[in-house]
Amino acid sequence: MENYEDLSAVNSELRFITLELMKLATEQNKTFDQVLSEYFVNAHKLKRRLVWQSAPKLYRLRKPSAKR
Repeated sequence: MENYEDLSAVNSELRFITLELMKLATEQNKTFDQVLSEYFVNAHKLKRRLVWQSAPKLYRLRKPSAKR
């Protein structure tokens, strides 16, 4: 029963996010795919930022290495 409740909660959240993205697409006169792509980029940036903030202080003090 717990798996069903978890799945139901996930589906509910996905429906909510989808409706909100559809509203944004309409308001911004963009396609759903364009708004969805922006959402993914922003979610990825947020995740990276949260991981960075939770990293130990010494790790954060290191300068990032140059890209090769």
